[in-house]
Amino acid sequence: MQHYGIANIAYHSSMDFSSFFLSQNDTYLHDFSSLDMVAPYNCIGSITMSSVPAGEANIQTRNANDDRKKRRLVSNRESTRRSRVRKQRRLDELSSRVSELRATNQRLLVELNHMISEHSRIVRENSQLREEASDLQRKLSEMEVEEAEVAAPTLLQSDTVAAGKIDL
Repeated sequence: MQHYGIANIAYHSSMDFSSFFLSQNDTYLHDFSSLDMVAPYNCIGSITMSSVPAGEANIQTRNANDDRKKRRLVSNRESTRRSRVRKQRRLDELSSRVSELRATNQRLLVELNHMISEHSRIVRENSQLREEASDLQRKLSEMEVEEAEVAAPTLLQSDTVAAGKIDL
């Protein structure tokens, strides 16, 4: 968007500005004089708005706009570059984190496999020990039964002898 400066415009009371705003073919001309809202503006003499010639004002305005546009482009490029650097840094950090997590995952998988094999070994050993304990318990019960059988006749004889002595 370009802005052009207005320079050396003078108002003369003889000028009719309505021709600037209404087309020549406009059949709808309005008469606002009956409204009495605002008194007509009357200016005596001429008013100069700028002391810079119009051509030079346009060049200065264009140069100022071009300078602003160049500064904005440089600023946008720098902002984009910083954004890319931040994005690359974040990407590098995430890549590093992925590598660390993969290494940790691999280490944990090795440890898990070791624990699973150790668990299996302990379960087998526990099963063997239970079986061995069951066999020993059975043998102990058999020995107690045999001992009771051997001791029962001897115990009966000693009871009878003890009972006989008491009767005497």
